[in-house]
Amino acid sequence: MTEPATSRRDFLRATAGGAGALAASGSAAAQAAEQPDYGGYLDSANGFGGSTTDLRGQEEVTIAVGAGSDGYAFDPAAVWVDPGTTIVWEWTGRGGDHNVVGESVEFTSGDPVGEEGYTYEQTFEESGIVTYYCSPHENLGMLGAVAVGDDIPTVEVGGETGPSVSGDAKALGVASGVAMVSTLGLAYFFMKYGGDYGESEP
Repeated sequence: MTEPATSRRDFLRATAGGAGALAASGSAAAQAAEQPDYGGYLDSANGFGGSTTDLRGQEEVTIAVGAGSDGYAFDPAAVWVDPGTTIVWEWTGRGGDHNVVGESVEFTSGDPVGEEGYTYEQTFEESGIVTYYCSPHENLGMLGAVAVGDDIPTVEVGGETGPSVSGDAKALGVASGVAMVSTLGLAYFFMKYGGDYGESEP
């Protein structure tokens, strides 16, 4: 009997490689889903949508003041930067007079202005979550936040609606999935090719 092109050893190598790729992709997905935890401050913020713009590695970032269809938003509403990064708020000229006022940290751009191109700069040297607002339009959802550094509270996002799952439980789930796929694959292999690859001895 002719030996099939795929050997058991090749199949096992492929299965192991697939399992490794599955575990790596699960780990990468978990990392990608990590977001700063704003403690609900941005739940009603215009233009937030639940995601943070990761701008770590940049020395200076710009946030538009007076963004959105009505001009009552910061864009991006939430940014993640390194300590020492210069934050530049730049007015769009839309939505009337605005300002930037610190909520968790004390700072302010001063009296509200509406001039397009007006800018205000601030640098945060310590890790933490900095929340702020526009005082004339705070009640309309003109809120923003700056996540500074890596030593900050985070949450996992990405559509999970159930209770949070520990890392051990996730690892067990991945391992169980790999075991099931491997078992089914081996069953298919033996059903298709059998276990006897040569002529039986008389």
